[in-house]
Amino acid sequence: MLFAMPTYQVKYHGKKEWEGVSEIMVLGKLQEAFGQVTPVIQKMIAGQQVLTPNAVFRIKGFDELPFE
Repeated sequence: MLFAMPTYQVKYHGKKEWEGVSEIMVLGKLQEAFGQVTPVIQKMIAGQQVLTPNAVFRIKGFDELPFE
């Protein structure tokens, strides 16, 4: 069986390039900015970018991984 894991990107204010970031980093920054992470992640899964005071976060895509 396969399951999909999101890959995340961030673009810091004042920068032009998107950077790949870890899920742990994204969840920590979103928790600092919003408190509750689940509603924000739902928006990201729906294709929206999320604006925080220091950066914009988005899901780049989904990697399929085997589930054993």
